[in-house]
Amino acid sequence: MSAVTDLNRRLALRAGAGLACLLAAGPALARNIVDLADETGSFKYLIRALEVAELRDRLADGGPFTLFAPTDDAFTKIPQATLDNLMRPENRDRLVMLLRHHVLAGRVISRDFNGRRMEAIPLSGGAVILDARKKPKIGPARIVRTDMLADNGIIHVIDTVLVPESFADPEMSAPGDMLER
Repeated sequence: MSAVTDLNRRLALRAGAGLACLLAAGPALARNIVDLADETGSFKYLIRALEVAELRDRLADGGPFTLFAPTDDAFTKIPQATLDNLMRPENRDRLVMLLRHHVLAGRVISRDFNGRRMEAIPLSGGAVILDARKKPKIGPARIVRTDMLADNGIIHVIDTVLVPESFADPEMSAPGDMLER
C-alpha cells in the first residue's frame, strides 16, 4: 500500500469520526432563550417588553430558565391602552412582575410535566398551576408548542399572557383591567 493511499484512508477515517461527532451532538442551540425567541419572529411584543423592563440582558445572560413565552397573538388579547400603560416608565415594576411571572428557574422540559398536574413557582413568586393531564396548560394559557431548546434554557409557547394574582383586584373583572391598575 502506498503512503498516499494510507494517508487518504486515515484522513477519511478522521473526517468520518468528526462528522459522527457533529451528528451525535444534534442541532445547534441558539445562544440564549431571548435570541431564540427573537429569531422566531412570533414574540415581538414579548421582546419589546423585555427591553422596556430592562430584563432582556438578565434573561439572555443568566439561567438556566424556563420561559413560557406568550405569542404576539396572546398580547393582542390585551387592550392596546393597557399595553401602552404597562410600557410607561412609571409602570416598570408592574411590567417586570408580569414578565417574571412567565419564567421559572431551571429547565423544565415537557416530559417533566406531561400527563401531570403540578404547582410551578415563577420568578415573580406565588404559584401557577401547570396542568398537562389532557391539553397542556399553565394557568389559563394553553401551551401550544414545547421544548424550544437554547443553551441557557427552554421555551414553551403559550397563547395567553399570564397575569400574576397580585395584579388582581376584586372590583375588576376583565383581564385587561387587572393589568391596568
